[in-house]
Amino acid sequence: MKNGTDTTYRQKNNPLPKISLAIIVLLGAVIYSNSFDCSFHFDGLRHIVHNSAIRGLSDVTTWWNYNPNRPVSIFSIVLNYHFFNLDVRYWHLVNLFIHLINALLVRWFTLLILSSPALRDRPIVKHKEAIALVTALLFVSHPLATQSVTYVIQRMTSLAALFYLLSLALYMKGRLAGKGSRISYLLFSGSVVSAILAMLSKENAYTLPLAVILMELFFFQDQKFSVNLRNYRVIALLAACLAVTGVVLVKFPLSIFNPIQSMSGHVVTITPLKYLFTQFSVIVKYIQLLILPANLHLEYDFPISDSFLQPATLFSFLFLSSLVFLAVYLFKKERIISFGILWFFLTLSIESGIIPIHDVIVEHRTYLPSVGFFLILSTGIYSLLWNRRRFMAIVVWSLLIVSWSFLTYKRNPVWTDEITLMSDNIEKAPAFARPYSNRGVAYWKQKEYDKAIADFSRAIELNPEYQDAFYNRGVVFEEVGAYDRAVDDYSRVIALDNNHIKAYYNRGVAYYRLGGFTKAIDDYSRAIGINPEYADAWNNRGVVYVNLREYDKAIADFSRAIEIRPEYTDAFSNRGATFFNLGEYEKAVADYDRALEIDPEFTQAMINREIAYRNLENKNPGSGRKPN
Repeated sequence: MKNGTDTTYRQKNNPLPKISLAIIVLLGAVIYSNSFDCSFHFDGLRHIVHNSAIRGLSDVTTWWNYNPNRPVSIFSIVLNYHFFNLDVRYWHLVNLFIHLINALLVRWFTLLILSSPALRDRPIVKHKEAIALVTALLFVSHPLATQSVTYVIQRMTSLAALFYLLSLALYMKGRLAGKGSRISYLLFSGSVVSAILAMLSKENAYTLPLAVILMELFFFQDQKFSVNLRNYRVIALLAACLAVTGVVLVKFPLSIFNPIQSMSGHVVTITPLKYLFTQFSVIVKYIQLLILPANLHLEYDFPISDSFLQPATLFSFLFLSSLVFLAVYLFKKERIISFGILWFFLTLSIESGIIPIHDVIVEHRTYLPSVGFFLILSTGIYSLLWNRRRFMAIVVWSLLIVSWSFLTYKRNPVWTDEITLMSDNIEKAPAFARPYSNRGVAYWKQKEYDKAIADFSRAIELNPEYQDAFYNRGVVFEEVGAYDRAVDDYSRVIALDNNHIKAYYNRGVAYYRLGGFTKAIDDYSRAIGINPEYADAWNNRGVVYVNLREYDKAIADFSRAIEIRPEYTDAFSNRGATFFNLGEYEKAVADYDRALEIDPEFTQAMINREIAYRNLENKNPGSGRKPN
């Protein structure tokens, strides 16, 4: 057709698409340019820095089984470590690259929506390039995304969003390509592959089939909702929903609904119902943070709701319900706004539903849902202002993008290290216990013991049942030699959790330092009772038996520790010393030999072996051999 030919010609000669791509990438690169020196934090330390499972690229079984629900995310971590080790700059570079790709996908996704059959006659379609650019710039610049970009381990969130958006974009492109088109089958295949990759990146992607249904209803249907069970697409989508439901039922046990005990900052147990009630207020908070991204911080001191009838819970529910009704009401006139509202709720549904999660509110959960918000914002401002006050629409969009870019740039340095991050958190949530405990750990690592103890004490003051704070303070007391105070803190931990194995073990160490050998043996025995494979507990109990001159028991314990951990140099050395005390110098030399085979730099074992060898020579002249 003539019109189709003219449109194609204009698109080919329109410089705006290329300019748009450049603007999006340049803005994102600039506002995150000060994030590259920010360190690894919290889960990043556990999953990356101290994670031996990610060290071997070819050891697929190990890294896949490390987190079988998110192997794609783990694979990206394995690749990052393989090529760049722990150079944090390259980890941030990859995170930024993913964020920029997502921004470009948001632009493409918006263009596809504005090219859909349901919107082809709307005036906004004439300006779809500009609308898509604005939507992508709002996405790339918003400071709420910093937790998904600058917090390295939250790559899992942004990577899942990448495959989620790519899957939907490919699906829409396939639908727009026309029925029976060869390219459409390739696009649909790519959409399925991307969907699988999204679901293997993070669990919130399991909503993807429902998102496809949402797009079908909003952008490929007439004014009325209709379902034709003879349509192969309908059958395929229903089959996909059933398949995903089956996978979820098989992969995830019912224990995911177990209550979360009060132990890390919160002072109440979080049941599924309490979590759901709390999420009504949490979602309202997310909306507020999207509209006004002020006072951002890592861990929120958010009240847990005990009842649906609590005022905050009830009003939040009514507000959210009104948004759903608004989405239904606007379906005919403002489909994009209606779609954006339902998208927001759908993509939040897994993490803001009835499955209790340790943190009731975290900013990175808004990363994918925010796409719906930005669609609403860009198209809503267009609808309100474009025809009457076009300049005002441009000014509003520009002010939002510039101000959010500035706030994002200012937010990044907060992630420099754990002390800057937690100090910011404490300033914004001074009554929440966990940031104090986390900063205390950071001070402890820097050997600023007085500051660490002060922070742990403040955390305990705010939450008298905070196990981690008691335990961590006990560790610091032990390290500075205040063993009696360490015993008190470990005892408090054990009173809160009778199976806290590390508290028993560490209290055993403190009792030993205080000369309470019998109590130390009792604690090591309790630790062994909880975990019979606890080699350190066997070794330390053997040391106490040596002090009590119960050498046979000591040798038995050292031998058990070696059986559990064949490369345990301290256990070999300690057993060698025990044999020495019994005058069995040949056995002592053999144990010191083994310790030195494992660690040739083990100075004490080298010295003790020399002494044992001399005693063996004095006892039996001419026997034995000269140590290496």
